[in-house]
Amino acid sequence: MTRILSSLFYINSMRKTSEEFNSENLIKNIWILCGEEPVTEELPYWETINRYLERVDPEKLQEVMHSLCRTLLRSRAFGDMRIRGNYWQVIIDGTQLHRTRKELDGESLHRTHNRGTEREYRENYYYVLEAKLVLHPKILVSIQTEFVDNEDGKEMEKQDCERKACWRLMEKLKKAFPRLPICLCADSLYACEGFFERCKEKNWRYILRYKEGSIPTIGAEYRELKKWEKNYQEQIWENGKKWYDYITDIDYKGYKINLAEYGEIKEHICKKGRKKGNVKLFRKEFWYLTDLPVTRKNVDDLIERGRMRWKIENEGFNAQKKHGYSLEHLYSRNYQAVKNHYYLIQIGHMIGQFMEAWEGIWKKVKQSLEQKHRRLLESMKEISLKEYMEEIDRKIQIRFI
Repeated sequence: MTRILSSLFYINSMRKTSEEFNSENLIKNIWILCGEEPVTEELPYWETINRYLERVDPEKLQEVMHSLCRTLLRSRAFGDMRIRGNYWQVIIDGTQLHRTRKELDGESLHRTHNRGTEREYRENYYYVLEAKLVLHPKILVSIQTEFVDNEDGKEMEKQDCERKACWRLMEKLKKAFPRLPICLCADSLYACEGFFERCKEKNWRYILRYKEGSIPTIGAEYRELKKWEKNYQEQIWENGKKWYDYITDIDYKGYKINLAEYGEIKEHICKKGRKKGNVKLFRKEFWYLTDLPVTRKNVDDLIERGRMRWKIENEGFNAQKKHGYSLEHLYSRNYQAVKNHYYLIQIGHMIGQFMEAWEGIWKKVKQSLEQKHRRLLESMKEISLKEYMEEIDRKIQIRFI
């Protein structure tokens, strides 16, 4: 609980956690949150917490994440976010954790920079592949994690290592949620026969970002067929336009694949600097592979779901790295403890997202994101949760009377 709260309060080191939590009232509140009677008047020091996390099996915390996700799914509060009213969107992506030129504990990955020059050096780092469940436009929660370990000591090849980690992640996710209807979203790295085969075996759907270098034959067939199919749609804006196009049932090694295209052009007038008054054209274009049925009526919704893949970067990893959770900080030099810190950060971030999405309360406080999270810490130091909960119970009883 101490570690989860330190993430929620935007405390960026274990030593500082021990300093900030040295409050009699906060310690009592933590025991209440744990649902237990106090057995000590002080919290464990950060070194004690780290030694404990070195011995905890990370899979136990992964099971906690599964349990939290099951509770959220069964609540039926987020059913409107399902794709086509049936499939839960799960976004897969990977990210670096801590990186350094020093040696790291465990099976860390490494790469060589400036190879063959005088400035050549080796960088060691931890890497994780994450599956996020989309519950709300502002809430993406960790549903399955797979750490990418260097099993043979060789330099990492992103395509090979990340795909192998993805196959392991998919197997674990299916085992944990055998009946959950899932639509996987990922980048073009996973556009391959192995991914299509595994999704079909598990009865899952997919929406993948597509780049022509992934499977060139699909791109070539799409460009040829779209001349004849006439599925092109266009909408004109005041300062630009957007368009949709798609082709269905493209054959790739026996798999029927649909490809949808989205593009937009916008005019932007420079308002400052030497180029003030100049008009710039901004152009975006995205292609997506999917096995979901595509029609003129649903192609825009499909594209919107495909573009949500960026949320794992923005609401996910970016928030955890830059907005107080300090995901890249090395909280321990023991690899098993590093994994456990990661899981506990995910739980803290999950709670934080629910608070931040509660617009009726969160937006009324005219402070920065960091100030709001720090204000939670000050409240925990000053307010007695036991007295507060008793007061709430009295008000409820009076209302019913």
